[in-house]
Amino acid sequence: RLYFDEISYEVVMDIYQMENPEGVIVSMGGQLPNNIAMDLYRSKVKVLGTSPESIDNAENRFKFSRMLDRIEIQQPRWKELTNFESAFQFCNEVGYPCLVRPSYVLSGAA
Repeated sequence: RLYFDEISYEVVMDIYQMENPEGVIVSMGGQLPNNIAMDLYRSKVKVLGTSPESIDNAENRFKFSRMLDRIEIQQPRWKELTNFESAFQFCNEVGYPCLVRPSYVLSGAA
């Protein structure tokens, strides 16, 4: 079956419980499926393909940075920032060009 509906945890769970599928794929639909992957996993939904833990490890800046540190891969200085002033100050400290990237946007836009 093919459903044309919003992608939200509640909608996916309703369809999952009604259809009782072998699993769900969270790689379609841009950023929204990535955002609900861990909730589906916690609800014991079988996620096919990339595991929700792997998605979270790639999306979460702190987890990703720790992983790079563990396997001794160099990374540029980074910092979680929440306002323009602190971002401007950080960019002046590290130098330009400086990349600003929101967290949790592997598959879409913030």
